[in-house]
Amino acid sequence: MESTPYPRGSRPPMIRHAGVQGSHDLLSGRRGSLEMISQLADLAPIGLLVVDAELRVRMMNRTILEINGLSVADIGDRVISDLLPDVEPYAWDVIRQVLATGEPILDVEITSTTPATYPDQRIWQVSHYPFRDSDDATVAVGVTVVDVTKQRHAEAERDAVEQRLRLLGRASGLLGTSLKLSDTLDSIVELIVPEFADNCELLLADEPLDADARPDSLTLRGFASATWPSSSPRPWDPLETIGVPVELGPDNPAHQALATRRPVLFTIDDRVIRSVHVQEPSRYRADAHFERMAVDMAIVVPLLVGRQFFGVAYFGIGQSRRRYTDWDVQTAAELGSRISNAVANAHAYARQRTAAITLQRGLLPHNTPALEGLDIAWRYEPGTAGTEVGGDWFDVIGLSAGRVALVIGDVMGRGLAAAAVMGQVRTAVRAFAALDLPAADVLTHLDDLVQTIGSGPEDTLVSCIYAIFEPATGTICLANAGHLDPVLARPGGEVLLLAGRGDIILGVGGQTFSETRHPFPAGSTLALFTDGLVESPSIDIDEGCRRLQRTLRTLTSLNTNIPTDDLDETADRLLSLLDRGEGYDDDVALLLVRATTTATTATTSIAPEPRAARSARATVLAALDDWGVAEDAFTVELLVSELVTNAIRYAHTPSRLVLRRGQHALYVEVSDEDTRVPRLLHPTFDDEGGRGLQLVAELATHWGARPTRTGKTVWFQLDIPNNAMQNGFRPSAGDNH
Repeated sequence: MESTPYPRGSRPPMIRHAGVQGSHDLLSGRRGSLEMISQLADLAPIGLLVVDAELRVRMMNRTILEINGLSVADIGDRVISDLLPDVEPYAWDVIRQVLATGEPILDVEITSTTPATYPDQRIWQVSHYPFRDSDDATVAVGVTVVDVTKQRHAEAERDAVEQRLRLLGRASGLLGTSLKLSDTLDSIVELIVPEFADNCELLLADEPLDADARPDSLTLRGFASATWPSSSPRPWDPLETIGVPVELGPDNPAHQALATRRPVLFTIDDRVIRSVHVQEPSRYRADAHFERMAVDMAIVVPLLVGRQFFGVAYFGIGQSRRRYTDWDVQTAAELGSRISNAVANAHAYARQRTAAITLQRGLLPHNTPALEGLDIAWRYEPGTAGTEVGGDWFDVIGLSAGRVALVIGDVMGRGLAAAAVMGQVRTAVRAFAALDLPAADVLTHLDDLVQTIGSGPEDTLVSCIYAIFEPATGTICLANAGHLDPVLARPGGEVLLLAGRGDIILGVGGQTFSETRHPFPAGSTLALFTDGLVESPSIDIDEGCRRLQRTLRTLTSLNTNIPTDDLDETADRLLSLLDRGEGYDDDVALLLVRATTTATTATTSIAPEPRAARSARATVLAALDDWGVAEDAFTVELLVSELVTNAIRYAHTPSRLVLRRGQHALYVEVSDEDTRVPRLLHPTFDDEGGRGLQLVAELATHWGARPTRTGKTVWFQLDIPNNAMQNGFRPSAGDNH
């Protein structure tokens, strides 16, 4: 409460004793006015006091007298320090300062006990005003005393409530900052200490328990701990309870808290200490633990959500000399509720994450097939435990005539839903691959499928690369739907980013996908990857891609002819480009493919005329003889005649024959510009035609036909005994015939 001091130079009222007599007419004359002022001062609900320059009391009103248990007769000419000996000496120093300086001192708060209030302490707000004579000299000090005890207590209670609300608000805010339970609970206990407790410990069950079971003892595990003051040197680890199995006996207040489902306030005594048992007494002793932390009073809160019991939280005080009240018990209950929800959410998230990872790993290839001419290594890493699993996947699929499909993709989104979509898309890719479609056509069909999957309340988007390795030509034919461009490293250190047209991501619809073809000679390495390999919170995706290119360039420049068994080491090197520690929150899929040999082939063009079949057979026989597998020449010649004759008879366009020697088989492909794909017929006894493809199907190990951009290709594969291939096959960089 502020009062306006008398301006310097003005004339203050003359000092008068409270007992001044005046006229019966209080409204007439100077004496009547003084009498009225005297009665007003005497009846005022605030204390009024006047002290002269010698610190003698010249006036006290009734309020001051009642506060101090005095009467008018006690005043006399006594010095104020003798009259009020229980008042803080600081109060007299303030009066002396006003007498010395002539300046008022306002709103000084003094906490003390008076005879009328003993033993309770009261809070007084005291203001001091100088009284000046006609020469402007300070001759006395007027003092006003206001009891603000109730106001200050109300303010303190309000501040305590606001502090608790802020504490609960910050605790609630921490629950949404991380999905990793340990990080969340560590942050919460560090917040609680020292603002609410000197020590906070969380003991959690390994698995949620039935709250109605009422076990004789509770076996919990230390999960998070904080102790105040955290910066003081101590001869023990403040987190010594972390990971320690703790058994709480029936005398521990935790059992009462679980039975009543409410917090329990208790003091630390021998009975409580004896109720704590550990499986590692050499590492942790309850009596020493409580003694070191100097905790003598605590609140235990059961961590409950519905009928599930997750553990207990202990809030202890001792070092700060605070005492817990009913308000604190309520605050502890609110904190426990928030911690319980965090633990319950973490358990639910862990179950979903485990299910998603199990589903995703089950859908990913467990091992890659043995593919002739290729060495393959792959890595898959889910995000850290504090994040939801994503929809990254890859696949390697064998196609016709020894060709191979290489696939990598990423479903936008996280969790079980993303893993489920990934499973549908990967299955669809395999189905479309079985149709032996061009790469761009596969993405077109996938785009239609993804739009169907995303027809619910939320759209589904998928990035994907579908690439086809063509061993006969030593090339990679690649179609990209919004995925990161793959990197091709060639022997000698040349590293290329295989950037295509950048077609739109799957699920948008209304687009046409394109293909690009790239040479893929022996010793080259193709890296297909998802963004988790090259992007982190501290590294942008462009810088991550540059790191990957630099690493591949270093590896390929140091090893011109890299052995196949080094590809796993290369995969590990690439996986270590980013720190997969704390804060790493994305899945990683990496597929490395290395060409190990150059294809041995024989090719010839076929004119659309009957005599061209003879030329084609001659080319095949010469190649087989040169390769040392002439013993199978008759079968190969017969099957080639069927395919070439069909191309001449029905396509009416120039054709091309490609014969490729593999390690264990011969592959023959006849391509023409006729878009009609032949099919196997089942002729009757009287039919004159339709038996050519039946002959191919019977004699060849595998056969088929696939559409191409310009027409079709009909092919067959004929397995050759190992001894025949070994006699004529010599691994080399290639010897095209």
